[in-house]
This record gives sequence, structure tokens and C-alpha cells, in this order.
Amino acid sequence: MSYLQFSEIPRLYTALAEFAACAVFILVLRRRFLGIRLAGIFAAFGIIQFAIQHVAGMLHIAFWVPSMMVAVASMLAFIYVCSDIPLLDAGYATSVAFIAAEFIAAFESQVYFYFVLITGHDSLTASVLIMAGVYSVLFVLLYLIVKRQVKGNGRLDVSRKELGSVILITIASFTISNINFAFKDAEIFTTVGAGIFYIRTLVDFSGLTMIYAQQEQRKEMRMKFELEAINNVLYRQYEQYQSSKEATELINRKYHDLKHQIAIIRAETDAAKKESYLAEMDRAISMYESDIKTGNSVLDTVLTGKSIYCREKGINLTCVADGSLLNFMDVMDICTIFGNAFDNAIEGVEKLQDKDKHLIRVAVFSKNDFLMVRFENYFDDNIDFEDGLPTTTKADSDYHGYGIKSIISTVKKYGGNVTINTSDNWFILRMLIPLQDGGGRHEDILGES
Repeated sequence: MSYLQFSEIPRLYTALAEFAACAVFILVLRRRFLGIRLAGIFAAFGIIQFAIQHVAGMLHIAFWVPSMMVAVASMLAFIYVCSDIPLLDAGYATSVAFIAAEFIAAFESQVYFYFVLITGHDSLTASVLIMAGVYSVLFVLLYLIVKRQVKGNGRLDVSRKELGSVILITIASFTISNINFAFKDAEIFTTVGAGIFYIRTLVDFSGLTMIYAQQEQRKEMRMKFELEAINNVLYRQYEQYQSSKEATELINRKYHDLKHQIAIIRAETDAAKKESYLAEMDRAISMYESDIKTGNSVLDTVLTGKSIYCREKGINLTCVADGSLLNFMDVMDICTIFGNAFDNAIEGVEKLQDKDKHLIRVAVFSKNDFLMVRFENYFDDNIDFEDGLPTTTKADSDYHGYGIKSIISTVKKYGGNVTINTSDNWFILRMLIPLQDGGGRHEDILGES
């Protein structure tokens, strides 16, 4: 038996490997279609991929590279049509799928070569059985690896630079591993024998390993970036709390000083005009009076700062809160939860043109030994959710969601959970946290909505 008998992987097997590799990514990524429509697209692209490889097998060797380019283009179209992802993500997935298909097909060919070498039994049945076994194991393994790499939102979110790197690795691996195919009649490739199987399989495997290592490093860097961003949000909220605390204390002192001054002036004159002026002055100053007492000084400070801002901006803020329920929480955690929740709610209503819709409702209460925190703000637009979080149209989308993520992270620290939903033009953020002291001292103040 000669190496040349097995030097070319059957085109049908190659097409199947390419199709299966694409299917792995489509099943893991966010999909555009489901059910019968998805199955129909799978069937159509499967036929197209088999047809491309079949036609390529009948063409002259000079058309080998163009035919492979067509096959890759078909894989790209397959993934992009079925997956709800950017074109950059589709290109990245296609590159990985292509080199994975090359490796798996080459490995199966090597396994079958040594099976025939050992047993001396060469048949279509044996070839199909080995192909089915090898493909099943390796594509399941590929699925598990890809699923681990893909983000919770079902996207890869790759940059142009990352896509360029993986394309270069794919091209280099494919070229080196298949150089024997382009020059299969050369003397060197007819004498090295079965060793070429090792070269082809190992080069493809090396390419996959490099891509995997790159992806792991990319994932680690993104996690580090996200952690730093969340920490920055935490510290920013704490700094805002400190500033609000100082400003509130100053405003309170000024307010009480002015109240005494106004009382003295009133005692000295009865002029109607001056009385009217002083009354107006009193009303203006009272806007900045801080007399919020919830039972938690940190919450009082945060609420005071946010309520003053809401008055200045014409936002109607309604708050019913038992701050004593928060006494088991750290200062920074209270700042994180309420600071970010207020910022999100304020940002939401400030987008509305109708001033009458600038409405925010806040409630802090306990029920059944759980601390309940609820933020609601009015909205009049459609909100799409992705991975449980509202999506954004901001230009700085890379930084979107860290406020919510920091809230979720903080609530989980206390064994709680966060839910976000919309109802009748209200955006609702709910937090449920077990009370550390067995609480349950108050009933639901506002009821559940």
C-alpha cells in the first residue's frame, strides 16, 4: 500500500467537515432563525458545500486555490446568514471553522491510513465508520471548546486586528499543511511516505492551538478590562457619595443660617413688598433643604444629592424607603447600588421630550425576610434586551452596561438577584436580597407591580 492512495481526502468528507464546523459555530452563536427555517437553510448550504467540493474535485489542479476560496466564501455566507452577528465575527468564526475542518479531516484520513496499514482491510464501509466515529468525537469536542469561548450574548465581538491575526494563522496553517497536495507528483513527496500525514495533521493542529491561545488571551484581557471598568464605576459612585455628603452638610448649614436671618428681617419691618420678597426667598432656599431621614445615613446622603438634582432638572422623584433595612450593607455597596440605579433612571427619563413623563419611583422595603429594592422610570421607546441587559445605541457601547453589571455583582455578594423588565412604558429594576438579621419587619409598602 502506498501513501499516494490516501494522500487526498475524499471530497465528500471535506465538505462534511466544513459543513459540520460551520454548524458548530451557528449552534453556539446568536441565531437569526430557529426551527424549520434554520433547518431549511442548513439543508441548502449543506447541498451547496457538497456541490462545491464535488465540482472542485473534477477541475484541474490549477483551479484548486480558487475552488478553496469559493468553499470558504460559502462557509462565511452560511455562518453570516444563520447567525445574528457582525461581519467581523462571522469572518473570525469562518476562519476557525475552516482550519478546524482541515484538521479534523486530516486526522480522520491519518487514522484510516493506519487502520488499513495494520489490518490490510480497505473498504468503503470501514472508511465511513471511521469517519463517523472520528468526526463525532472531534466535532463534539470542538462544540464544547467554542461554547466556552463565546460570550453570554452569543457574539464574539472581535476587532479588525484580531480577525486579521486569525486569518493569517489560518492561511499559513492551510498552506503548509496542503503544500504536498499542490506538488504531489514531486519526488520528495513520493518518498517521504506516511510521514506527510504527521506534517499535515500537526500543522493544522498547531494552527488551531495558536488560535485557541489567542482567544484565551483575548478573553482574559476582556475580563480584566471589564473588572477594571466595574471597579472604576464603584469608586466613582463612592466619590460621588463623599461629595454629596459634604455638599449636603454645607447646604444644611447655609439653610439654617438663612432661616434665622429671614426671621430677624421679618421682625424688623412689615413692608408688604419686602415680605413678598422674603417669602419667595424662603421658597427658593427650601429647595435645597435636606431633611431626608430613612434610617440609614448613607442612603440619606445619596437620596439628598439625587433629589436635589431631580428638582433642578424638573424630574418628578417619588421615594418610599426604609433605610434601616440596609444597615447590614457596606457603605460602598449602598453607594454602588443606589448611585448606579439612580444614574440609569435619570439618564432614561432625561431622553424624553415630554417633561410630564420625567417620572422616577423608588421603593425600599422588606417582605418575607427579604430586602426589596425597586427602581422604576418612565420610557416611551422600544427597549431590546441582550443577555438579560438592555441594549444601547450609544457610540461608546464598549462601556455600556457596567453600571448594571456592578449592581448585579454587588447584589450577588449578599446572595441576592436582580431582574430587569418593562411594563406599560415603565422600565423596572428589581433587587431581592435576603435580610441578614432575619428582617421582615415591614410589609410591602407599595405592593408589587
